[in-house]
Amino acid sequence: MIEAEFRGQGLIFIISQPRSGSTLLQRVLAGHPDIQTSAETWLLLHPLYALKADGITTEFNHRWARCGVEEFLENYTDGAEIYIKGLREMARIVYSNAMARSNKIVFLDKTPRYFFIIPELWRVFPEAKFIFLIRNPLAVLASELQTYVRGNWGIIERFEPDLRRAPGLIIDGLKLLGEDAIRVTYEEFVRDPETQLRSLCDRLGIEFYPTMLDYSLTPAPIGRMNDPIGIHRHSSPNSDGIDKWKWMLHDPQANHFAQSYLNDLGSDTLNALGYSYPLIAATDEVSHSGPSALSVFPWSLAIKPKSTWSTRDHLRAELYFLLQEKNMAHKIAYLKGRIGRFARGRFLPKSAK
Repeated sequence: MIEAEFRGQGLIFIISQPRSGSTLLQRVLAGHPDIQTSAETWLLLHPLYALKADGITTEFNHRWARCGVEEFLENYTDGAEIYIKGLREMARIVYSNAMARSNKIVFLDKTPRYFFIIPELWRVFPEAKFIFLIRNPLAVLASELQTYVRGNWGIIERFEPDLRRAPGLIIDGLKLLGEDAIRVTYEEFVRDPETQLRSLCDRLGIEFYPTMLDYSLTPAPIGRMNDPIGIHRHSSPNSDGIDKWKWMLHDPQANHFAQSYLNDLGSDTLNALGYSYPLIAATDEVSHSGPSALSVFPWSLAIKPKSTWSTRDHLRAELYFLLQEKNMAHKIAYLKGRIGRFARGRFLPKSAK
């Protein structure tokens, strides 16, 4: 049970990109007899976004709401810090209730998109433990493509924050917390899970139990926000999946995405994450003899919100989908239909919706 004057004691956050192995790490830590967790809480995003200027859209106009909250706090309370204290009390009540129901004394909150609010979390919960889980960005991309995208290039834009913004925000978080940041590298963890887990437990101030490494002994957290694929294939951490991302090197479309994603991140970001820019020399080798621009769906379009596409962008997408059609009769019908759509001002390719 969390006591009064709660500042994050007994609370652990896992900060990571989605598809970085956070569910695996969560399941392992959940095997500790003192730790309670849930699939993903998303509990603190809304309360902390109340103080942020942008990044959220609401029916009630978030900018006006933020202005109202700030003016109220400034003119009628002891200031923003009273709101922070209120959030701490809210969190204390909610997390304590979750722990009390299972007789636990530590709560592990694994919500990947907390990468958006690392400074705010640190301000509100300075005594919490922050685990930063880092994984090869190409492995993250490959997992997104296989798990969620599955050839539907029109939905990649949904993962733009996870892929392009999260790495930089995580790096900023590591710098902000300094020595208080607990850094875990996915590849190191699965190669030597016992050594890595012992070290992690030491940093968390909890006892290491060998049984934690067999997460089949612990029920999976309740909720839909669980790994839909990988976690069920094994019962303990293993290194089988470290190089699975390399399938992208031999798939023209995926290789184009991989190359473009590396270019988006840049060498400084990759180095800060602990990976060299030319992650695998074969990546360059494949790209040099890669496909023509018209045979792959452009990354610049796939990752870009369709609401911001220009007419030229729509035309490029239309050309791509037209070239993918193998049947000539279907191709002609497709072309006629799209010409009609353009004539009516409806630019969005049906296949990209």
